[in-house]
Amino acid sequence: MKRPILNPHMLSDAKIKAAKPQSSKYKLFDRDGLFLLVQPNGSKLWRMRYQFLGKRRELALGKYPGMSLKDARDKVFEYRGMLDNDADPHSAHARRRRLEGGYTVLEAIDDLLADKARRCVPEHVEKCRSRLYKYVVPRFGHLPLPRLSSDDLQDLVVAIDEAGKNHMARRVLGLVRETYDLAIRKRKADYNPAQPLKGVIKPVKVKNHARITRPARLAELVRAIDVYHGTWQVTLAMKFLSLTFVRQKELRSMTWDDVDIDRKIWVIPAEKIKMSRDHIVPLSRQAVEVLMDVQRLGGDKGRVFPGLRPGRPISEGTIVTALRSMGFTQDEMCGHGFRGTASTLLNEMGYDHKHIDMQLAHWDSSSVSSAYNHALYLKQRTEIMQAWADYLEGLRAGS
Repeated sequence: MKRPILNPHMLSDAKIKAAKPQSSKYKLFDRDGLFLLVQPNGSKLWRMRYQFLGKRRELALGKYPGMSLKDARDKVFEYRGMLDNDADPHSAHARRRRLEGGYTVLEAIDDLLADKARRCVPEHVEKCRSRLYKYVVPRFGHLPLPRLSSDDLQDLVVAIDEAGKNHMARRVLGLVRETYDLAIRKRKADYNPAQPLKGVIKPVKVKNHARITRPARLAELVRAIDVYHGTWQVTLAMKFLSLTFVRQKELRSMTWDDVDIDRKIWVIPAEKIKMSRDHIVPLSRQAVEVLMDVQRLGGDKGRVFPGLRPGRPISEGTIVTALRSMGFTQDEMCGHGFRGTASTLLNEMGYDHKHIDMQLAHWDSSSVSSAYNHALYLKQRTEIMQAWADYLEGLRAGS
């Protein structure tokens, strides 16, 4: 086979380096079926498209820049020669990669990230990419996939765990397990080194979030919030948090588009809480009054509790800082503690734990269809939210 003459429309290193990732993968074509596949995660993969016995096929050649443009063209030239002799390059390529161990841990990781990009939100994909590239790629990325042993992987995750990062160690191990599971499904591996390590990293028993459960001390807290000398955003955010006992990240991401004051509900979209369905928060009379104060002071567009920086919510540590300045220690109360406070006291008041758990978004996915689970027990939950707000109001008044 004669080598074709270059033309200005073919790829160049400058064009390849300038190619930026987009929301979906796209192709940059060269010649003779060679093209570069640019993934949303930034990976650039060489592919060759050809026909054999009337069927269109595609061959994975390697990853740029590990395989240069020249190397990719040389490989295509070699495989085109095989086609001229009625031989399928796919068989030869697969055999060579098995012998050479050509499919690396890094390539398998990139395949996993590409697979996740099709199924998961970008934030989750980026978190996975960051963990794998920080802990796994520097140590094992260059290895052919079969060369990573269970012993080597165990050494890595144990070291992470012993560095005080138990949660991270378990996450990394889980991601490696996913990487090999995908490779096995794609017939690029026949063994998962993470499989024998189940249970090697024991989860650390998490201490319950600090929460106030004595009514007298809770009364002091709600009064302290009323006279807190901070910004209106922080004061009203704490009031609203005490009334709704949602997660802080849900409060911080709250927008006016999620609120229906006339119907007295706040619908938290599923994607904001990484759940399969939306979560409804019934709004008590007192919670609506807080939102009316927010509208009066900050308007009813964008974020309900904006931070000082335009377009940003109040910062993650704002409420904790306010609690400390009001004299509530880290062993006594934290931002997440409003949830524990409400759960403990509402259960003591005799409300049905199923209704309380549903309002806390502690869902049992097997108990009810996801099509209507978000609205389950809504009448009872509405009564609970109003009763809780009335209870706090009574504590504030000293009754």
